[in-house]
Amino acid sequence: MKIKGKFLFKRKIQKESAALPDESRKEQDMRIETYDMTQPEQKEMPDDLWSRIKKHRHLIRNRNATAMAILFVLLFGTGAFLFFHTGSTYITVERVERNDADGTQYLEFGSYFLKYSPDGVSCVDSRSKVIWSSTFTMETPVVDVCESTAAVADQGGTQVYIFTQDGLKGQFQTLLPVEKVRVAKQGVVAVILEDEDVTWVNFYDYTGTLIAENRTTLEDFGYPVDLDLSADGMKLAVSYLRVAENKISTHIAFYNFDSAGQVELNNQVSELNCDNVIAPQIVFMDNNTAVAFRSDGFTVFSGRQAPKEKKTVQFDQEILSTFYDGSRIGFVFEADDSDHKYQMQVYNTGGKKIMQRYFDLEYDSISIQKEQIVMFNEQEFAVYKLNGQKKFQGKYRKPIENILDVRGFRKYMVLTQDSADLIRIG
Repeated sequence: MKIKGKFLFKRKIQKESAALPDESRKEQDMRIETYDMTQPEQKEMPDDLWSRIKKHRHLIRNRNATAMAILFVLLFGTGAFLFFHTGSTYITVERVERNDADGTQYLEFGSYFLKYSPDGVSCVDSRSKVIWSSTFTMETPVVDVCESTAAVADQGGTQVYIFTQDGLKGQFQTLLPVEKVRVAKQGVVAVILEDEDVTWVNFYDYTGTLIAENRTTLEDFGYPVDLDLSADGMKLAVSYLRVAENKISTHIAFYNFDSAGQVELNNQVSELNCDNVIAPQIVFMDNNTAVAFRSDGFTVFSGRQAPKEKKTVQFDQEILSTFYDGSRIGFVFEADDSDHKYQMQVYNTGGKKIMQRYFDLEYDSISIQKEQIVMFNEQEFAVYKLNGQKKFQGKYRKPIENILDVRGFRKYMVLTQDSADLIRIG
């Protein structure tokens, strides 16, 4: 390509022509400088060099693919190992010496733990650091926890205390001895009070103001063996035991303290009668779902205003233990397989069996904690996933008083007589 230099270098030519005579200037104006702007020919790259470059690129791609494959296998293998692995060893992450009074117990309490004894109650974290404490004197403290609210009452006495994670919320005294206590998350309390041949089921706010009361005898409603409050405090469920003509039966009643119950006698909105059955335990799973644990199985109740029977499941075997959380119901039976001692079954609130598993640990306690089943005796403990897979089973070096699942990867708090041990299972 040819380009006229006159246009590219005009200022240079003008300076040079200024010093020339007119004739020379004309000649200068007629002079054209040209420059060759074409690209020089590139030499073709040898075929063997192109071949080596392609091989190098291919090698790099193969190395990257191999590295990714190895990484995937390692991650998958680690995940599979952790998922299917059954541990038997543990390491102690931290140990805190206990100087607790005799009979001190621990319960989950929101994001903390509630530590209580006849001498008082404390809120502690997973490292046993005290958040707050409160002292009292009780013969036999009984405790109920609803999320981050707890009620502590003196069984056989008249003291009732209500606590939240911030500390004491309220306290009061009843006129009659307390047999059982239940609390809702806003602090309202239901209690069973003993009065010789008469029993009272009373409902209080956290200051001790009486909201409702129900007087019952063995001849009419029956004896209240258990009760529970919905978390919102609007519904109360009571299981009554009746004895008539040498026959036993159960009367389950639901009370509503919202507008739906105001038009009903004693706020009772629904009931269920069961002949030849005892229901020693009744619990609310959520605000609208309750479960009655019966001597022959369980019954699920559901309803926003007046809970009704939704599903009854009956067993042929004797129930040895029960355990539950907000959405699952568990039972332990003697094993029907001679190779094992026990069998556990877990159901959802629709009455459907979702897990069945044999096990052999001679347990003292069994519970559902944070999506796991934890069981233990003094020397040994085991952890199962809710699908029945065993996660851990092993012996502990000191007698176990309790085991609590805490935050952290495979971490648990093991309570012994003289220490609170934070461990990580293998």
